[in-house]
Amino acid sequence: MILSVFHICLLLGLLFSAFYFFSYSHSSTHAKTHWVVFMVILFTFIFEVVWNFSVAHGVESILLYNSLFVYGKVILILFLFYNLPFSCGLERKVLLAIFLLLFFGLINSFFFQPLSLKIQTYSYLFGNLLVLFFSVFFFKDILRQSKFKHVNLLSLPFFWIATFALFSTGESIIYTAFSSLFFPMQMTKLGFVQLFVHFFSGLMYLVFGLAFYAPIFFRKGYV
Repeated sequence: MILSVFHICLLLGLLFSAFYFFSYSHSSTHAKTHWVVFMVILFTFIFEVVWNFSVAHGVESILLYNSLFVYGKVILILFLFYNLPFSCGLERKVLLAIFLLLFFGLINSFFFQPLSLKIQTYSYLFGNLLVLFFSVFFFKDILRQSKFKHVNLLSLPFFWIATFALFSTGESIIYTAFSSLFFPMQMTKLGFVQLFVHFFSGLMYLVFGLAFYAPIFFRKGYV
């Protein structure tokens, strides 16, 4: 497995998240959500190991790629949002979104991009649009909750998670849309752009691992 900036950030995020279990700040307040975040990072790391192992042995299966990265990673992020503290009971809509992604993938596989023959960019875009929707909605939900009126948002782990999920998903959507739909020849040759996308994705997982340390470094409220 050749380490890239993405893999280094992912590994650091996993380590920071694991160390938090032994932190004195690990409390029941964020314990459940932290467990979910840790599992999301861990499974993403496992996906990367499995893919790189298969590539190293000459098995670059498109079916495996679609399963791990088009559906697996997106569903993990949606599952993370399912466990964030929405005040408006949005959890059922997250489950519905996962079902819609799988249904969309089924239609896509039959009529447009066969699961084992093509990388399913349509499904990837649709999945990331769902993540983007919940990222924006979670921001709105935090800002409108009265209990956070005098709370420093920088001290909230959820604020950091939603922020970087929003940014990473946004630039991933832009890159995928342009490179796959609008200007495939021009954009796919821009290695620097792809490197930037991978860096931002890795940074998201690094922030996921660091997010629960935020209350230690930022004041919880305004005076």
